[in-house]
Amino acid sequence: MKKPPILILANPSAGASAIGTLSNARLRTLEAAQNYFQKHGHSVHIGWENEPRAIRERAQNAAVAGAPVVVAAGGDGTVNAVANGLLRASRGALCETKLGVLPLGTGNVFALNLGLGKNWRDAARIIRRGHTRRVDVGLARPLQNEAVSPRYFLLMAGLGFDAQVIEETSLRMKILLRDFAYALRTLQNAVTHRGAQITLSFDDGTVATQNGWILMAGNAASYAWAIKFTKSARLDDGILDLCLFPFENKLLSVQQVMQLLMGQHIERGTAQYFQTKRVQIESVPPIPIQLDGDEWSQTPVELSIKSGVLDVLAPKTVPETP
Repeated sequence: MKKPPILILANPSAGASAIGTLSNARLRTLEAAQNYFQKHGHSVHIGWENEPRAIRERAQNAAVAGAPVVVAAGGDGTVNAVANGLLRASRGALCETKLGVLPLGTGNVFALNLGLGKNWRDAARIIRRGHTRRVDVGLARPLQNEAVSPRYFLLMAGLGFDAQVIEETSLRMKILLRDFAYALRTLQNAVTHRGAQITLSFDDGTVATQNGWILMAGNAASYAWAIKFTKSARLDDGILDLCLFPFENKLLSVQQVMQLLMGQHIERGTAQYFQTKRVQIESVPPIPIQLDGDEWSQTPVELSIKSGVLDVLAPKTVPETP
């Protein structure tokens, strides 16, 4: 049987820094992956793009042309860019092009939630075997700023202090500490923030208003490292999970972060938890938003879940546990 061709998309500048030669190591890894796929009968092309927008466009064009498999080689930002390109090609419906992931970034949370781990060889074997898992994606739509385009997210939308943390976490810290860097920066800055009045308006007419400092909307359980804001979230349950940290005082905020790190922020903490298919979020003042670890826009925003629109090459059994 003829093996499907594979397009691998990667960002050569992602992860580069003065610390070392990460880009050179990534190049060697991709060459090894290319040789691996070719050895097993696949024709392989590696596309290098320096910007997420170019990666999105390349993935979109490939899907429109009928490419059977597009592989995102990098971290969660690269995976997000490729997924957005595929979904734009299908206009948010089920995309016929399959998404593969080679986890080569400083953050590989989507790979973790899929059960791929962080070993590119294991991920390449999973891609070659061709088993697909149909997953949901989140969709963020700005409610006021027409200059900002809607964007899909695979993992999470973080609002408020979380998005500020993403902006302030340096590349050096991410390379040294990997996913734990975000948790460390959150803990360090937890005594400097202020909350915002956040209003959640759900499809059933329910409205919740709370002075809060972190709001996480999760399509997946893991946020980073072993941290699970939305611990009940699943990639294929058709539900968007929301976790809101109320703000009362800075001492309580520090306690909330410690409870989060121990996985006790819901059962023993003050976090509020919601599950929905769609929610409109407003805040006073406006707060920043990150999608899958990248800055995006600010409130007001509508978040919704698009159920079963993306086929991802994944293991047959996935160790997703609450």
